[in-house]
Amino acid sequence: MIELIVFLISLVAVIVGANWLGALAAQFAKKASVPKILIGASLVTVASVGPEIIIAIACAIIGEPRIGIGVVFGASLIDIGLILGMLLFFSKVLIDEPHYTRTIQIFLATLVLVFLVSVTGRIPAISGLILIFFGLLYIAIEVFITKHEETFIDNIGARFWRLKKLLAQKISFWQAFYLIGGLFLVVFGSYFLITSATTISVILAIPEILIGLLLIALAVSIPEIVTAANSIARRRTEISAGSLFSASIANLTFALGFLSIFGGANIGQSELYLLIASMALLAILGLLPVFGKIPQRLLGTLSIIIYFLSLFLIGKTVV
Repeated sequence: MIELIVFLISLVAVIVGANWLGALAAQFAKKASVPKILIGASLVTVASVGPEIIIAIACAIIGEPRIGIGVVFGASLIDIGLILGMLLFFSKVLIDEPHYTRTIQIFLATLVLVFLVSVTGRIPAISGLILIFFGLLYIAIEVFITKHEETFIDNIGARFWRLKKLLAQKISFWQAFYLIGGLFLVVFGSYFLITSATTISVILAIPEILIGLLLIALAVSIPEIVTAANSIARRRTEISAGSLFSASIANLTFALGFLSIFGGANIGQSELYLLIASMALLAILGLLPVFGKIPQRLLGTLSIIIYFLSLFLIGKTVV
C-alpha cells in the first residue's frame, strides 16, 4: 500500500529532521557560552520529544488534532509503560533517587493539570499556554535544583550529545546543511506523515486517535525502544528511568500545549479518564523501585501489562 510507504518515509524524515535541528541548536548554544546545565535541562529535554512536538503542531495546522492527541498521550504511555517496563523486567534500572522521585512527583502534578484543562472535552489555546508555562517552570526548577548534579545531565543527554558530535567538523558548511535539511525534512515530512496517516485511518476504518496512539507514537519511540533493548542486551544502562518521565512531562506540556494553541484539541471524557488513570498508575509503580520492597521484574511485568491493557480499553472506547 502506497500510503504505508509514504507514512514510513515521512516518519523517518520527521525524526531525522528534528534531531538535526536539535543538535544544531545545542551547538549554537554552546558557542554562545550557554551553561551546560541550561542546555541539558532545556534543549535536551525538549529535543528528546522534538518529533512529537513537530507532529502535534502539524496535526493542528493540517486539521487533524485527534491524531496529535493520540501521538502525545501514546508516546508518554510508551515511555513510562513499555520502555520502563522493559528496563525493570530485563535489567537493573539506573535510578538517581532525588531526581527520579522529584520527576515522578512533577509528572503526577502534570497529569492533574492536564486533567483540569481538558476535563470539558476541549483544550483551548489559553489552556495550551498554561501547559507550556508549566513545562517552562519544570525546566526552571531542574536548572535551579540540579545545578551541581552532573549525573542527571549526563544521563538525560547521552543520546542527544552523541548526535551533536556529528556537527563537530566543518562547522559553517554543516550548520547550513543541517539547518536547511532539517527544516525541509520536518516541514514536508510532517505534512505527508499526517495526510498518509489520515488516509490509512479511513482505509482501515480505524479512529484517528488510535492511529496516533498506536502507529505514530510507537514509530517515533523506536529510537528509545532500540536504545533500551541495546542496553539490556549489553547489560549497560544507557537510559535513565528519570529521563523517561522527563520526556513525558515535555510531551504533556509542550507538545499538547502547542497542539492546543495552533488548532485546539478535543478528547472524549472516557478517553481522558483512561489515559490519565493509566499514566498515574504507571507513575506510582515507577516510584516503588526506590523503596526496594518489590522485585523490579514484577514491577516491569505490571507496567507492560498496564500499557497494553490501557491500549485495549481505549480501543474499545473509541471504536
